[in-house]
Amino acid sequence: MAQAGDIEKVKSLSAIFVIFGATGDLSRKKIFPSFFELTKANMLPKNFRILGAARSKLARKEFIDLVRESITTDDTTAWKKFESKVDYITADVAEDVNLDKVGKYIDNYENEIENCPQRVFYMAIANTIYEKAFENLGMHELNKGCKIHDCKARIVVEKPFGQNLETAIRLDEVLNKYFTEEQIYRIDHFLGKETVQNIFALRFANEIFEPIWNNHYIDHVQITAAEFGGIERRGAFYDQTGALRDFVQNHLLQLLTLVAMEVPEKFNRESIRKRKIEVLESLRPMDEEEIKTSTVRGQYEGYLTEDNVATSSKTETYALLKLFIENKRWQGVPFYIRTGKRLTGKVTSIILSFKEKTHKLFENFWEQPMPNHITIQIDPTEGIGIRLIAKKPGVGTQLEPVDMEFCYKTSFDIPNPNAYERLLLDIIAGDQTLFLGPIRASWKFIDPIRNVWDNGKPELAVYKQGSWGPEEANKLIKRDGREWLAPLLTICKI
Repeated sequence: MAQAGDIEKVKSLSAIFVIFGATGDLSRKKIFPSFFELTKANMLPKNFRILGAARSKLARKEFIDLVRESITTDDTTAWKKFESKVDYITADVAEDVNLDKVGKYIDNYENEIENCPQRVFYMAIANTIYEKAFENLGMHELNKGCKIHDCKARIVVEKPFGQNLETAIRLDEVLNKYFTEEQIYRIDHFLGKETVQNIFALRFANEIFEPIWNNHYIDHVQITAAEFGGIERRGAFYDQTGALRDFVQNHLLQLLTLVAMEVPEKFNRESIRKRKIEVLESLRPMDEEEIKTSTVRGQYEGYLTEDNVATSSKTETYALLKLFIENKRWQGVPFYIRTGKRLTGKVTSIILSFKEKTHKLFENFWEQPMPNHITIQIDPTEGIGIRLIAKKPGVGTQLEPVDMEFCYKTSFDIPNPNAYERLLLDIIAGDQTLFLGPIRASWKFIDPIRNVWDNGKPELAVYKQGSWGPEEANKLIKRDGREWLAPLLTICKI
């Protein structure tokens, strides 16, 4: 992941990003605004170009106006600087329309700057057309990179990568025909968030935590990704995907691997990926009966009236899984992972709830359990909280839980780049530490669940918009004698 010295390294390089799907939501909401902020902060190479490519027949000015609508700024100097780096070509990477023009544009840019820029192809397109896109890039030899030096192109692919294990393997086979693993950047923006990266520091740089990071002390772990919004304009995509594929298979399982992994041998791509795969391969497979009793799928009221959603759709907008990792560290510890749309609020957090030990000195001073928690909050504000038990001031002894917080916004007087900004810098620098490797292990675990759900079990629960999801989710965790903590422990309220 980018270090302080890496910024100067990035600025000394040359690069050209070709963004396929440049008029889509991802490009307009995430990629272009992130590039603008990097330009404004003077963190990009001097020789840097963005070539937007999409099916829309637009003149360059029309495309620039479209990009401008997605960027909020009053800084006209920064905008003009950014605008000068952006160009557009009408092209269809899946149908092989104008890819020859894309290649010629890159060649002309190399001649213009008399240098060999790093070529990056960002696939901000539907994963259903990935296979054709990879084949066409290879056919035009765009995978080979700069013709002057041996500088191979890089390719960025978004999630979900495939729809199941079979399609993921097929996509890998096609992708690997033209690109090596060193060229492939499987992006998951969650992994670029500061707090997610700080899990490494919390665990492995603080001796007070790692010794208790195991089943001897931790009762259970809750990983929550709650969204206030709905599917917006993504009905056609989402109705064919659902929460299990869209969020659980990638984001939530990745967060689980970071929390549960053993210490990597080195702080590099190979060691971290190895440890993450070990966690995924240690997930206890769920049989049909366990899937029926230890998972919940739900759909918010009103989903069937969303644009481009089938009126009889059974697609889930809420997913909950109760998982177990079968290894020495985590044996017997349940991991509750859940995500949903149209919930009470936006919060992404990891909570480690510790066991209630018998404290004889205070055994008669509370009527209900008050276990310690560590909260790692990723959204809406980034920070870490620890729940402790303290004596309430006053005569007599009354114990109450109190929270200690560390918040990024107030603890460091330096800019905090967003996840996409950080990952885009890493792509230019050639740092794959925060990017995914082949994701077959996660699909291998998810596919059996998907198959049972597609057969109608458990029943699809309908939940009210603005709630915390289906009542079935509360019943599941209450059967275990536990309760949901994420809505109660939103930290860094600033």
